[in-house]
Amino acid sequence: MSSPILDYKRFIQRFRPHTLRSKMMVLAIVMVSLPTLVIGYFVETEGRDALLQEKKIKLSAVTQLLDDALKDSFKLYPDLPRDQRIAALNKQLAPVTDTITKAFSGVGAGYYNRELDAIITYGPQALHGNAVGVTIKQDHPGRDVMASGEPLVRWGSQVRGNIMNSMIPIKRDDQVIGYIWANELSNDIARQALAMDLKIIAVICIGMLFSIWLIVAFSRRFASDIDTIKSGLNELPLNLKTQIPPMKGEMGEISDSVNSLSRALREAKTLNELIIESAADGVISVDIEGCVTMMNPAAEEITGYRQKELIGRPYAEIFENTNFFSPVLDTLIHDIEHVALEVDYPGKNRTIQISVSTSQLRNAQGDTVGALVIFTDLTAKKEVQRRIEQAERLATLGELMAGVAHEVRNPLTAISGFVQILKDSETDPQRLEYTQIILKEVHSINKVIQQLLDFARPRPSLYQKINLNQIINQSLILVKTKGVEARIDFVVQLEESLSDIEADGELLKQVLLNLLINAVQSIAARGEIIITTRALSPDWQEITISDNGCGISDEIKTKIFDPFYTTKPSGTGLGLSISHRIITAHDGDITLTSKLNQGTTFTIVLPVKHSEGIPQ
Repeated sequence: MSSPILDYKRFIQRFRPHTLRSKMMVLAIVMVSLPTLVIGYFVETEGRDALLQEKKIKLSAVTQLLDDALKDSFKLYPDLPRDQRIAALNKQLAPVTDTITKAFSGVGAGYYNRELDAIITYGPQALHGNAVGVTIKQDHPGRDVMASGEPLVRWGSQVRGNIMNSMIPIKRDDQVIGYIWANELSNDIARQALAMDLKIIAVICIGMLFSIWLIVAFSRRFASDIDTIKSGLNELPLNLKTQIPPMKGEMGEISDSVNSLSRALREAKTLNELIIESAADGVISVDIEGCVTMMNPAAEEITGYRQKELIGRPYAEIFENTNFFSPVLDTLIHDIEHVALEVDYPGKNRTIQISVSTSQLRNAQGDTVGALVIFTDLTAKKEVQRRIEQAERLATLGELMAGVAHEVRNPLTAISGFVQILKDSETDPQRLEYTQIILKEVHSINKVIQQLLDFARPRPSLYQKINLNQIINQSLILVKTKGVEARIDFVVQLEESLSDIEADGELLKQVLLNLLINAVQSIAARGEIIITTRALSPDWQEITISDNGCGISDEIKTKIFDPFYTTKPSGTGLGLSISHRIITAHDGDITLTSKLNQGTTFTIVLPVKHSEGIPQ
């Protein structure tokens, strides 16, 4: 069995503060609390004494006022019988006592006549008038006042109850003819004392709470400095560039020492390590178990992962939910080295295109101890190449289409003219039907040729101040026919405070009509189209058009803006290409997101002022 002493020590050990912060807090709280409680005790004691003294002074003042107001009133009505004289004197003096006691809340006061041996008045009359004419008991302290002729203050149960009673003799012609009293209920005094005590306690508690809050705040700041230093020390093995922020006092000396240590360690690193850390290409190494052992800053920037997320972790875990097989792991496992291999790498936040070179790591004995991968981000380069190729392809295609359109349009005009002549001179109904079909098809060809010309050589843009909300409303009027509105709900959410932008309103209307018509055609039965506008910033505005139609597959998304690519039986494949060219000419950007059978969203971003450049 354990002894009580050991149990006590264990109890103390359990609740004793262990951290530096908790020890400082306990010490500071004790140092603040003890003096505060002692001072509070003395303040409360002195305050209670001061309150009683103030009550005595107040009651003494009331008796003095009553004595001054009495004058020689006790000599009045000497010939009346006792009871009638008491009543007459009460009628004479009651207004005096009522007036004075009214000015002092909670105070009762009155006159006692020694000759009549009765209470003459007891104000306030409404509360204590039933005591008029009463003779005090023989042991009442009022008789001591009349016998000695000296003022007296007494606590105790008297005519009114448990009171503090201040009494003075009434002296006229060197004779004591009665006494005057002023009293206050002990409960009222105790209640005021309690209120004063509560205020003192409240002030002490607020002061202590404020002091504790200051202690906690300062200790938190102190603990924050310690945590910062600890965090820096934990980060130091992973990153020798770690710098602890400047601090004041002893913490500042410690942080300066740690920073000096990190500088010394950095200077002690080998030249190869410094080269790897400063390299623009990403470098990642793994050990023989496939766990990450090193990752330079460029690798962090390219992949989106941080050293603390990967160091010591199996590299293959990153790709568990993907179809990607890491080249560096391939090199580690199969001893196959890769040079300038282009792969799509699943980064933390996005898939990136990188050029990869791998090799095995060997120690001085030639044993394989891991593998190394060096990679370069090709994503931006590939995107620039794609845009350049697309622009060159479109330019070449545009020139070709312009020439073809002119060569086709001339004979087509002749065909249309001669068919019109034949139609006017033809009387056979069947032949008239044939000529009508020919003219309709010629018109269709003309329409396609006009689209080719618009794509190849778009008309010069007329930039002026326009409002996107007005352009959208005008476009909706053309799209929202009765048949369309019967099966499609249009939800229009336009930002009313949208400012005007510099743009060609007619060309933007053409883009919006293309997108809205495509959205309508993607909805087979009932559906919804949502059109929104908003200001991205003071310099950029955005339009989105979303539908819940059939959606677009991933294979089609990459070709959707290519000329002549269409999934519609009667489409030309030029609508979205022309729209893309118009938005690009406005220095804007048009993108889409879509999921098959779930819907499509086109997003257009336009600058408020022309020639702002595409936003990042």
